[in-house]
Amino acid sequence: MSLSEQLLHLSQFEFWALLLACAGTALTGLFFAFRWLGRARLIEDAPTARIRSAHQGYVELTGDARLMAGEPILAPLTGIDCCWYRYRIEKRGDKHWRTLESDTSDHLFLLDDGTGHCLIDPEGAEVTPSDRSIWYGAERYPPDRSPLRQRVQRTPLLQLARFLNQQIGQGRYRYTEERIYPGDRLYAIGLFKSLDDLDHRQTRAELRRGLLGEWKRDRALLLARFDLNRDGTIDHREWEMARRAAETQARLAHAEQQRHLVPHTLSAPASSRHPFLLSTLADFELVRRYRLKASAAIALFFLGGSAAVWLLGLRLSQ
Repeated sequence: MSLSEQLLHLSQFEFWALLLACAGTALTGLFFAFRWLGRARLIEDAPTARIRSAHQGYVELTGDARLMAGEPILAPLTGIDCCWYRYRIEKRGDKHWRTLESDTSDHLFLLDDGTGHCLIDPEGAEVTPSDRSIWYGAERYPPDRSPLRQRVQRTPLLQLARFLNQQIGQGRYRYTEERIYPGDRLYAIGLFKSLDDLDHRQTRAELRRGLLGEWKRDRALLLARFDLNRDGTIDHREWEMARRAAETQARLAHAEQQRHLVPHTLSAPASSRHPFLLSTLADFELVRRYRLKASAAIALFFLGGSAAVWLLGLRLSQ
């Protein structure tokens, strides 16, 4: 029996379910084609700004990834020092791999372009990292914490070729970990914001309120410092003196904070029309990557659409 005859013998429900699946495939391909072509055009058209002179808003930056002072960022499966990580633990099922655990780093790190530092908040970003490790084992958590590192391929086609050439099935568990390292060249586009005078005033006001609240809770200390006439109460003149003292102390504390503060941040824009992208690929390589993805999505659109039209024509010709 030919394929056409088999399709004609499907029930009404089976036929229309298959037709809708083909149409859905075509629409999905069309959606992602526009999405990825839009990404490519956006990267091509966006001028690269310098941190020192960047305007407020949606901005493209390039520089080197740097760690912030303080606790290191360790990749969970390998314990490698990094600026960002993403990992996944999967277990082999009867027919496919099932994800048991996964997570993406939301730790802050820095981008340094030579003119200044910008704080990168990676939450909500589409990230193309430096390299990845994929390895297998018999336990849920990998006993081997030093797997082979694989540089992330520069095109989806090369990625597919590497995947097809992998030896799969060497263990019940599969571990995948991706990382961005300190010193990696980083392309970033997102919402750029610098601290302004209003932010500084708000910070000083919060510090002042915190000090005054702390002094109010320790009434003995408050009276000892500001009860000038020793009547056991704080009158208006004495409270004004306490407020000025808190203002001075808050200004000094804020100045100390400024010595260690990074005044610029890059984060996810509020609008989905403006994607937040972080990549260790150069901008032209990222454009090529998105165009290849869009080409595959367009092919999927024509494949699904042609199948839907053929099925509909087959049913109408009965």
